[in-house]
Amino acid sequence: MNSKNIFLASLVALFAFFLLVYGETGFNLDLNLIWELRLPKVAVCVFAGGMLALAGLLMQIFFQNPLAGPDILGVSSGSSLFVAFWMMASVGFSQSIMDWGMSIMSFLGAMSVFFILVFLVNKNMSRVSLIITGLLISSFASSGISILVSMSQALQLKNYLMWSMGSFRNVTTPELPRFLFLSLISTLPILFFIKSLNQFLLSENYAKSMGVNVKRMRLVFVSVAALQISVVTLFCGPIGFIGIISAHLARQFLKRSQLSVLLPAVFFIGVILAFIAETIIVLTPTWSISVNAILGLIGAPVIILYLYRQRGWSL
Repeated sequence: MNSKNIFLASLVALFAFFLLVYGETGFNLDLNLIWELRLPKVAVCVFAGGMLALAGLLMQIFFQNPLAGPDILGVSSGSSLFVAFWMMASVGFSQSIMDWGMSIMSFLGAMSVFFILVFLVNKNMSRVSLIITGLLISSFASSGISILVSMSQALQLKNYLMWSMGSFRNVTTPELPRFLFLSLISTLPILFFIKSLNQFLLSENYAKSMGVNVKRMRLVFVSVAALQISVVTLFCGPIGFIGIISAHLARQFLKRSQLSVLLPAVFFIGVILAFIAETIIVLTPTWSISVNAILGLIGAPVIILYLYRQRGWSL
C-alpha cells in the first residue's frame, strides 16, 4: 500500500475512533453504549461507504462513463422501488420472511435497472443519452413509490419514510452479522478480477485483445455492483453521491489510475465521506439533518467542478 493510501487509512481509523468514543451526549466510554449503538454505526459507515464507492467505480469502468453512479443511473431508485413494494405487500408475514424478502427484492430491483442499461449500451447509446435514461428511470421509480405510498397504511408509511431518508444507523447489533456477511460476499469477488478490471480501464476492445472473456466480465461487473448497491439500499436506505464522486476524488488525490492503488483509495474515500456525514450529524444533534443532505452539499460541487474541467462540458 502506498503512502497516500496509508494516509487515507489513518483518516478512516481516526474517524472510527472518534465516533466510537463520542456521541450526541458527548464523550462516553460506556462499553454497552459503544457495543449496542456506536459500533454498528461505525461498521455500517465503513462497509456501506466503501461498497457504494466501489460500485460507482465498477459502473464507471463498465459503462465507460465518468458520471455513472448508483444514484445517477437509477440503480438505487430501482432497488428502492422493489423494496418499497415488498414493504407494502408483506404485511402479516413473519419478520424473517420480511427481512429476507427485502434482501431479494432489493437485489432484483438493482439488477433490473442494470439489465436495462446494459441492453442500451449494447445498442450503442451515447453517454449523455445513458445519463438521461438513468434520470428517467429514477423519475419512473419515484412515481411508482409515490403510488405505493398513497395506497399504504399508516404503519407501512411510517416505516417506509424512516427508511427512505437514508441513515447509517438503521442496523442494530443483532442485524450486524447479516449486514457484514452480505457486505463481504458482495465485495470480495472484486479482488479476483483486478487484472481484468485494469484492462477494462483502458477500453473494452483492449481487454478483449488481451484475452479477457468480456461477456463473463460484464456479468461480474453487473452482479457485484448490483449486489453492493442492493445491500446498502436494503440496510441504509437510498444513499446518494458517494458512488459517483469517490472515484473522481481518488484519481485527483493519487494522480494515478492503476487499479491496485486506486481500489483501496476509492474504498477509503467512500468510508471517509460516510464518516464525515455521520460526524456532522453527531456534532449537530439538534438540527435533525439527514445523511443525504450533507452528502449532497459535498457531492454536487465535486461533480460541477469535474464538468467544468472537461472541454466544452462534454462527457
